[in-house]
Amino acid sequence: MSIVHARIDYRLIHGQVITKWLKRSNADKIIVIDDELYNDPFLAEVYKMAAPSGIEVIMTSIEETTTRWNAKNFYTGKLLILFKSIDSALKTIQGGLELEELQVGGIENIPGRKIVFNQISINKEDAEKLQVIEDRNIKVYFQTIPEEEPASLQKIKNKLP
Repeated sequence: MSIVHARIDYRLIHGQVITKWLKRSNADKIIVIDDELYNDPFLAEVYKMAAPSGIEVIMTSIEETTTRWNAKNFYTGKLLILFKSIDSALKTIQGGLELEELQVGGIENIPGRKIVFNQISINKEDAEKLQVIEDRNIKVYFQTIPEEEPASLQKIKNKLP
């Protein structure tokens, strides 16, 4: 088992992830960690169909992920892990999942958030949650596509009021 890439992107499986990050990471399996999607088999199937043939997609919950991880019974293969939200990533990491780095690639632009990098928007509360993750010795950075220069969490936090 090898986690080759971990990303927060509210769009989950979409063209950018498939054509760029999947190829770059050489992953053979996508693990989507999202409680809502895990509990919606129809929507989960829609996302699974977006993946290219030969790539297994596993929809899982935060609880199932942390239980498997802590039992040393995690998924096999070269894994690309996708979180739909900062909250899902934070809860999973607080539950025990260990990552070396976490890429922020897509956060929904809703009222109260400010665009801080490309089309990624966060607020102070989001930044604080990401800081909790980084304080666990996980490099948090912002990057939408591989050709783009990544930005550190600290650089992004400096853009917030």
